Amino acid sequence: MRLISQKSIGYIDVEYEKGIVFLRNEEKRTIVVYAANDRKQIVIAAYDSGYKARKVLKDMRELYEYYMIAEGYQKVFYFAPPKIFEFPENNAVEV
Repeated sequence: MRLISQKSIGYIDVEYEKGIVFLRNEEKRTIVVYAANDRKQIVIAAYDSGYKARKVLKDMRELYEYYMIAEGYQKVFYFAPPKIFEFPENNAVEV
């Protein structure tokens, strides 16, 4: 799945499977992706409260889990569309 940053931050496109997504700073309001192959942290979203940031991460995880499908004995996982999660702007998140 591709992660697309907030429009206000600029266009950043990161593969979910090749990074670590986490909250950064004391208030836990900034969502960051650690891109393992580049070995750097990339800010992809910022919110005015930790509640909003955690809600967005929950929504992202639920979307990822919803589109993951298991079939057969080996449970091969693949995605059905959509394959993108775009981080919403701060004012679009309701808690």
